Amino acid sequence: MLSIFAVFKFDSASSFAFASKEPNLVKTTIETNLYAQPSLKSTILKKLDVGIVLTVDTEFLDDMFYKVSSYQIIEGACENDYSYVLKSHTLDNKISSPEKELDYNAQVKNDNSFLYTYDTNTKTYTKTNISLKKDTKVRILDGYDKNKEYTYISYQNESGEILSYYIETENLKVSGINYSVIVAISTLFTCVVIISIVFGIKGRKKKSK
Repeated sequence: MLSIFAVFKFDSASSFAFASKEPNLVKTTIETNLYAQPSLKSTILKKLDVGIVLTVDTEFLDDMFYKVSSYQIIEGACENDYSYVLKSHTLDNKISSPEKELDYNAQVKNDNSFLYTYDTNTKTYTKTNISLKKDTKVRILDGYDKNKEYTYISYQNESGEILSYYIETENLKVSGINYSVIVAISTLFTCVVIISIVFGIKGRKKKSK
């Protein structure tokens, strides 16, 4: 019984463990801002058109922003100058066919499920005017935890672009084994252990008599 539960638990956990690797080059998928700092309240240095290729500082890790080279993007910028762009408004420059690249592992559970951005400075989520329909396929990016309020996802819009935002976890339906099944197995396993202990104690008492 223990081995069965272990298999279910392992499969569930491994289904949502994804390696995080920043691309070397990204391109803008919509018109977006280039910020002086990794914050939506930061100074906007420039408005970027669609299709602008940016060089990413892969050593900088952030949930919301890429740190990109300002050289040849901003007039007068040097090779060591950096600025910031929203990850959700860019795409890995190597991806030529987003539909084939995006590996779905979840669906949207409810209609009008709004998406959110996350500000790492204020640690706050901001609601956007973008919403997804029920049954929209998405990819969970940073693991799934049903107890978290928000989950980081990617989805493909009607134009074929892949965008990344946060969504309320309660609006997600994950692929694979259902969480309630895991709970039921865990409860059953616990009951079996308790019953085994009780009968074991009773058996020892009878032998002692």
